Amino acid sequence: MSQTFAIRFERDAGLAGLLAAPENSFRWKGAGTLRIEREGISFAVKRGLLRLFPLERRVAAAHLEEVYREGEALRLTFTDPDAPRATVSCWAENADTAGKIVELLPTRRTVELEHSTRPAQPRRARYDRRALASLLVLVAALAGGAWWFAGRSPVMPLAEPAPIPIATELAPPVAAPLIDAIQPIPRDTVYFVVATRQLELFEKDSAVLLADYRAARELLESGSISWETFVDRLGMLEANWWTVSYRVLDDEELSALPLSEFRGTLLASARAWRAFLRQYAQGLQQWSPPLVYGSFDELDRADKLLLRARRYLQ
Repeated sequence: MSQTFAIRFERDAGLAGLLAAPENSFRWKGAGTLRIEREGISFAVKRGLLRLFPLERRVAAAHLEEVYREGEALRLTFTDPDAPRATVSCWAENADTAGKIVELLPTRRTVELEHSTRPAQPRRARYDRRALASLLVLVAALAGGAWWFAGRSPVMPLAEPAPIPIATELAPPVAAPLIDAIQPIPRDTVYFVVATRQLELFEKDSAVLLADYRAARELLESGSISWETFVDRLGMLEANWWTVSYRVLDDEELSALPLSEFRGTLLASARAWRAFLRQYAQGLQQWSPPLVYGSFDELDRADKLLLRARRYLQ
């Protein structure tokens, strides 16, 4: 018995999605469907004239290697006659539907993170745009400074606004209290070598993107760029963090079962960075100081998850 789900092949609907680069090996974009059967799965794209004659690609169950879910976002990896390793990124209607799809897919290799890739839509308030333009910069400075000086503790409001430096780099690793225990990767195994290399790459990417964020913030605070340009740069940084996530997902050595928790921690850290950048940009666009201030909770979470990843190699 088969089940069919409505999906789309780009993260954003509308013009933004149509202009974005395809995120699947078929180079499909627009609306489509995903049909799941015991023997395999079938993708179909329906867009423009193709709504009458949709294109369809079938993947046998034996060729489906892995599925990664993050909220309503799905990324399936499989072997293809034209390539040894193919991928399809698609988005379900909501996280619950995506979770159901994962349960039905004929594969046991899954990675799931409960987090929506869609920005929240709080009620928009009316503000004086000129006054809030300065206020939002101050709010972000306070939140960033609090995140830096609190040593990854929850961000607390400051009593008196004062010039506080923006966080310029991730703090050095310290012991972080975690509810669940970490099982370190044995040092005398190939998995330790793989994890060490991947952690170094991830930390290098994180340092570069953090430096890019800091440079953009300094330009904003000096008046060299507008807040609209700053929002665009936040979006570019978020896209770069998607690239980091895909690199972690596509590494075949890192997909080994003994490294699944370690890989999941890296993916969760990258996800938190994206959530920070997305919420920060949304707060600026909606003129919402609480949204800007709260975005630094995600940055704090990303830092804690990186500390957790380091503990696997202790």
